[in-house]
Amino acid sequence: MAAHPRVTLRYFDARGRGQFLRYYLCVRNVAFTDERVPLSADFGAWVAIRDDGAKTGPFHKLPMLHWGESTVAETLVIGAFLHRASGDEARLSAEDNLRHAMLTSSLYVDVMLPLGTLLWADVAYAGVDLPALTTRTLERLHEHFERLDATLADWQWLAGAKTRPVMLADCLLWEELAVAGHVFGTRLKLEQYGTLSKFYRECPDRTVFEKLLADHPCQISGRPGEALAVANLHKILAASA
Repeated sequence: MAAHPRVTLRYFDARGRGQFLRYYLCVRNVAFTDERVPLSADFGAWVAIRDDGAKTGPFHKLPMLHWGESTVAETLVIGAFLHRASGDEARLSAEDNLRHAMLTSSLYVDVMLPLGTLLWADVAYAGVDLPALTTRTLERLHEHFERLDATLADWQWLAGAKTRPVMLADCLLWEELAVAGHVFGTRLKLEQYGTLSKFYRECPDRTVFEKLLADHPCQISGRPGEALAVANLHKILAASA
């Protein structure tokens, strides 16, 4: 990556919407301050900074990227900014840039957000039918993975990934496959999707992702008691098998 200014990425001490950005900055050797807002049952650390627009942006949300004098909010906008600032946009053809943008959007909307909603469901939505939501979320994820697998095979995504620097879409794809596997356990059956499973195993620089996770373990979301919530989802899925 070309020379860059001082960089800070601010997000919760969780994977959520920030982990794939951390992967990318690490893989591309960008020196950055990985500022993590601690999680607690009362979200005290977050409440203390939430109203500070210099830290949480115009909409008082995280993640936030400080790139020199530029302050960038909103996950997809941060991704698009890094794609340009890193020179990746110039490396790709117009068609490939569109493909990267479409894949990023689809992973964010169709994978990341539903998984986050499921993890928070019984806390955020009183009276939710959690078994029904769990089953339907897994069904919809399988439907999406089937389409995604076919599309990435058609785009020859893995072959392309091995001939260029790792890009944000690669980081997001690997992270969401890893998160889905954690949330759904053996019921995900990623191996039935040839292209996706091969990408997950062979993604260039996956060792960097795994090292970051090992060096700084953290939960997926900010939900209190997430480990117990995931264990409960596994029980629900086992009972429905």
